[in-house]
Amino acid sequence: MAKRAPDSISIRLPDGRSLDATNETPGPAERGTLELVEVLRPRLFDVCPICGEPAATSAEHVPPQRLGGKVMTRTCTRCNNGFGSRVEADLVDWYEGALTTWFASETVQGKRRVGRLLLRWTEDGEYLLMPAGPSDEIFAEILAAGDVDMEYDTPEHKRWSIALLKCVYLALCIKFGVIEGEWADQVRADLLAARDARSQADVPPSKIAQRLHVLRSFGPEPIGSDPIITGIVHGPDGPLEGVLLAGRLFVSWWPVNDDQETAPVETGRRVTTMCVGAPMQSVVTAVTPEQRTPTS
Repeated sequence: MAKRAPDSISIRLPDGRSLDATNETPGPAERGTLELVEVLRPRLFDVCPICGEPAATSAEHVPPQRLGGKVMTRTCTRCNNGFGSRVEADLVDWYEGALTTWFASETVQGKRRVGRLLLRWTEDGEYLLMPAGPSDEIFAEILAAGDVDMEYDTPEHKRWSIALLKCVYLALCIKFGVIEGEWADQVRADLLAARDARSQADVPPSKIAQRLHVLRSFGPEPIGSDPIITGIVHGPDGPLEGVLLAGRLFVSWWPVNDDQETAPVETGRRVTTMCVGAPMQSVVTAVTPEQRTPTS
C-alpha cells in the first residue's frame, strides 16, 4: 500500500522562521455540525451491485484504499478494476492535493515530466510544491535556470465526482440492499459509462455526480475510524443527509440543487512561469501524518 501523502508540513528556514503549509485551500469555508448516525458494516451481494454480473468475487474498498477505505463489499472484477485508472486516480489526486507536472527551462532541451507534486498552502495564501516521490537530479538543473515554465494538470471534477458517486451508491447498497428505481438506474448507467470509456479523456460527465454536495474535514485526526458512517450535516441551509467516508469526506446521499444546471468546471492543462530563487538549506520540523519508514 502506498504511503499516505502528508496533509501538512512545517519547515524551519535559515532565518529561523517557520513555514507552515497544509492541504486546506485558503479562503472562506462552508461549515456545519455533523451528527453521526450509523456505522455501516461490510455486506456481500449475490450479484455485482453495479452491473448485475453474477460473479461478484472482487474485494471492493469503500472509499478507495488510498483514502483510508476498507473492504466493505464485493463487485465483479471488471467493475472493481475499471474505475481505478479512469476516475479513482483523479479522486486520489484531488484528495491529496496533487498535480501532474512538467518543467522546462533554457538549461535542458525540451520539457521533462516531474510526476506528481503536492500543493500545500500557507495561511497567507502562498503555496509550496513538494515532490510526492523521488526526484531526478535533472530537475535541480532545470530549476537552477531561474525562469522555469511549468505545465500542470489538475484533477478533473467530472472524473473524481464519479468516483465519489460510486462510493455513495455502494454505501446505499450496503445499508439498504441493491437499490432500485429511476434514480438508481441512472446512477448505474453513469457508472458503467465511466467504466467502459476508452480512456480517462473519454469519461462522460454525470449530472448526478457533479451535483453531489461534498464537505471535507482537515483536522489532524479523522472524525471517525470506520470507513463508512451515515450522518447528517446541520448547516445554514438546513440538514443534509449523507455518508462520512474514512472520517474525512462527507458526501450527500442525493444531488443538491437538482433543478439547476451544472456549472462548467475549468479543465485542461495550464501553463505558468516560475521565478526560482537561490536554493536554501532548510529543515523539516514536522509532518502530519508522520511518515514512517517501513521495517523488515
